Amino acid sequence: MKWRVTSSIGGGKSYTAAAREEYAGIAQVLDDAASQLSGQATAWSAAALQLGNYRASGICQLTGSGASGLAAGSDAADFGIGIDHESLPYHALIEGCDNAAVQCQTLSQGLSAMASLLVRAHSLYSQAEHATRGAMNSLMEGSGTILPWQTAAGFLALATGGAIASSVGERRFNPLGALSSTAWAQEGALRAASNHVNVRAMGVSGLGAGVDRAAGILSMGTSRLVDFAQGNLLRVERVEATRPVVGESHSVAQSLANLQRLAAQRRDAAGASANGNGSNLDYGTIAIQKYRNADGTLSWLVTIPGTDGKPDSAFGWPHNLEVMSADAGQRMRGDSARMVAEAMKQAGIGSTDQVALIGHSQGGIVAAAIASDMKDSYRIEHVVTAGSPVANHPVPHSTWMTSIEMEDELVAALDGAANPSDEHWLTIRGRALPEPSGTSPAINADESCLPGAAPAFVNPFSSAPVEGAAERKESTHHLRYHQAAYRNASDLGSPAVQRHERHFQDIVSGKLEETSYWQGRMASGPPTAPGERIGARTPMR
Repeated sequence: MKWRVTSSIGGGKSYTAAAREEYAGIAQVLDDAASQLSGQATAWSAAALQLGNYRASGICQLTGSGASGLAAGSDAADFGIGIDHESLPYHALIEGCDNAAVQCQTLSQGLSAMASLLVRAHSLYSQAEHATRGAMNSLMEGSGTILPWQTAAGFLALATGGAIASSVGERRFNPLGALSSTAWAQEGALRAASNHVNVRAMGVSGLGAGVDRAAGILSMGTSRLVDFAQGNLLRVERVEATRPVVGESHSVAQSLANLQRLAAQRRDAAGASANGNGSNLDYGTIAIQKYRNADGTLSWLVTIPGTDGKPDSAFGWPHNLEVMSADAGQRMRGDSARMVAEAMKQAGIGSTDQVALIGHSQGGIVAAAIASDMKDSYRIEHVVTAGSPVANHPVPHSTWMTSIEMEDELVAALDGAANPSDEHWLTIRGRALPEPSGTSPAINADESCLPGAAPAFVNPFSSAPVEGAAERKESTHHLRYHQAAYRNASDLGSPAVQRHERHFQDIVSGKLEETSYWQGRMASGPPTAPGERIGARTPMR
């Protein structure tokens, strides 16, 4: 089974009421024409069926002198007229009607698909979808806050049903269907859970304080445990790659490909090292690229992979909570945020240099935190996130945001809110669907033949294939699904996507001068070598 991703687009560009009405009118005209052609297809099919009935009843056409004046059932001998019987070309007529029906239906489907693509490309219903999503979140939050046990039981039942359906469909156990069946309720459920955390810590004033406030409260405990386990001294050092990994990039798509390659280094580090093919870029390694513009100024691109889970890494699982906090100081005390900020400092990024950041999962959260909290230190022009819960970060309007999320990946829903929908914040939401496949011919037990069926035609603009996807349903949090979502959004010709793409390309349009790699590791105790860059974060009170 192959997988494809279809994308919806929100924000990134505002339309006047007149422009939105004009696009909606064009889409309606296309839909109306599609309906008319569908009706014509039905009429042609009905004609073919009627002709089939005539052929079966033996109705024929009379030919010969005076034939046109004879009534059905008259005795030709009484008139002394010679009459011939000639059958109509029913087969050709029926075939012609069927062909006309197919052509009308094909045209109808094409016009309907064109109308759908127009709606998606120009986000004509994004405001209504955003409002509906907000209403569902509020409903789920209220239910989970007032009736927590009943809501949890319903959510669990929904998840169980999804897991069973997925397993039955694949004929093997696969619990990931639970994520698809609960996708619509995940943000609201997390908001309800955060209310309980906030109320216990803050009292009634904690109601509605948000997931980011709850993350800050929880991280006050987890950060102490993490400090005890791995220390709170951060060592950031530059490392050299033994082979090329992150190449020159001048587009979002190229940067996403670089991000995936860099993230794959730590995932494949064990096997590659054993084979002597390692890149020396395991652990939480980030890449910083320096571009020289035509006017002599510098631009930078910072590539930040997600959580790696290594025991002494600055990008461990518990570090997610700190960088999701509502408190700016707490966000920047997070080890992963400190690590990226220190690497940017050591790389020599100037306060007036243009900077773009791109990150996956925790890497995207860190990128949003730096854009929010270091706006006075760096000129962060553009942030691209993939599968990152960043809706609650106070990113300034001077920074362009391009967020790519998958509908059922869960991780992007951990902020409990939809991203802002405005000109500076573009959100691309992808939905993974199995690619239509054909069937092979077979011989039944009674030795009868069962003909195969060709794969259904897939409009190349309706979705994009997921390269390297597993045959069975897998987690859509993998970066290859975000790449497919962005590719489909780009193929639609969306003005919002094109606008954000051009802005990103303008930042990295210069000549690449250098790519440096930086690793961050946590330790306990003082520095072990002169000049080593180690710093301890300020303890939380």
